[in-house]
Amino acid sequence: MRIAAAAAAILVALPSLAAANPVTAGVSIGSHHDKVDADGEGNRTLGLFGRVGLSKRVSGQLEVMKVDTDEQTWTPTTIRTATLALRLDLVDPARSRLVPTISFGAGIDRASTDYDTTDGHHFEGGFGLEYRAAGGFNIGVDLRFGGRSVEQDDDVTLDGGGTPPPETTDLPLIYDPGGLREGEYRALRVTAGIAF
Repeated sequence: MRIAAAAAAILVALPSLAAANPVTAGVSIGSHHDKVDADGEGNRTLGLFGRVGLSKRVSGQLEVMKVDTDEQTWTPTTIRTATLALRLDLVDPARSRLVPTISFGAGIDRASTDYDTTDGHHFEGGFGLEYRAAGGFNIGVDLRFGGRSVEQDDDVTLDGGGTPPPETTDLPLIYDPGGLREGEYRALRVTAGIAF
């Protein structure tokens, strides 16, 4: 009985909570650069995010992102990350359409090839600038700085039924853990979303 009453109270309060603390969903594109990247160039990123207001100027955000690697490896590499971040608006959004923000987050990383998977985790922080239009449309830019730890596994497994990289007699085989680099990184993203 108490659970039903609590559920009913939450359902009644949801419209007012959504009005005070909107939910925002959107997409991002950008560039991700590892400090120890072999070619010194960044990789393209594509992501989705969902944000929910926790108070007038604080929100929680969940981000998922795919990193397109441009490195020449034995087999194509897919890198995916997920980050849970806390965002703080530095000005009152009710008084200004242009809102500077800071954020702090943590998440997990996974790089997959035809023959192995490499896992890691990261911590990051950064700042951004977002324009919030009256109709709920948001557009912004985020700059993040972070650090990643990678769980090294010396065993190469054939998870996907693929074949391991070919062996050559001319060159030694150097194993590259799928493009997931341990160490510092920075990321620049352009975001667009809708608040409702």
